[in-house]
Amino acid sequence: MRCILCDMPLALSHHGICCQCVNNLPKLNKVCQQCYLPHSLFTEICYRCRDNKPKYDKLIAVSDYINPLKKLIHQLKFYHRTEFALALARLMFLAWYQQREAQGLMKPDLVTCVPLHHLRYWSRGYNQAELLANPIAKWLGRDFYPHLLCRKQRALDQKTLSLQQRIDNVDTLYFCREDLTNQSVMLIDDIVTTANTINVISQQLKNCGAISVQVICLCRTVL
Repeated sequence: MRCILCDMPLALSHHGICCQCVNNLPKLNKVCQQCYLPHSLFTEICYRCRDNKPKYDKLIAVSDYINPLKKLIHQLKFYHRTEFALALARLMFLAWYQQREAQGLMKPDLVTCVPLHHLRYWSRGYNQAELLANPIAKWLGRDFYPHLLCRKQRALDQKTLSLQQRIDNVDTLYFCREDLTNQSVMLIDDIVTTANTINVISQQLKNCGAISVQVICLCRTVL
């Protein structure tokens, strides 16, 4: 097996990406410890999160939404390169584990993912967030609930919308009907841009009793 980025032989074939390429991935440095956006002050939480506290408790990302991860995500989502999912999930798990070692993060009680509308799911054949979340749940030794959340309607494509339109676009899209009393949840997505989607979902999860929501994504878009 060869690295999916540099095509060099892999020491461990199931890793998918070699250690050198992992180490060379662009890193987000000096970030807010809640929203994971750049933050230059000597405080853990940025002014954005202090003034308007997110509904999620912690967000962790592997990298900014730039190449090479941008290209791999695009191929996973739109070109059916589902064989990339395991290697990408490993990057997410490593990012979480590093934060766990540094900050003492607790393991969640369960893992779920951002859902796709059923029409998009039927068109694509899979939910990329589900493909990423499943191995992460196994590595954590936690149950995975891919259908914990439901999507009410199909949203407009976020890429075509202004910031305010993106906020309005997701406000009533998701719901959860499960009893999550005293449960901590890990929510998996591939890309977080405005964080409106994960904010709405996190509020829904907490409305159902969740005590905390950790969000893990591959890329955090820096606006």
